[in-house]
Amino acid sequence: YDSKTILQEMVQAEKSGSVSYRLTGEQGPDHEKSFSVKVLVGEKVLGKGTGRTKKAAEQQAAYEAILRLRKQK
Repeated sequence: YDSKTILQEMVQAEKSGSVSYRLTGEQGPDHEKSFSVKVLVGEKVLGKGTGRTKKAAEQQAAYEAILRLRKQK
């Protein structure tokens, strides 16, 4: 399992809205890009991530959101 899948399952279990990812930035030349992404559950931002690929940034954002949701319990 990856962080995005785990987050999706947690949100579905709680019935607290849908998960979406938004690209918030791209930096650097094409061969060395860095992407910034935020993850939202409904309209609430639960995590932010950066990575060399959009997928890596989404995974990091999802991981941060998972940690935040677990602290709330």
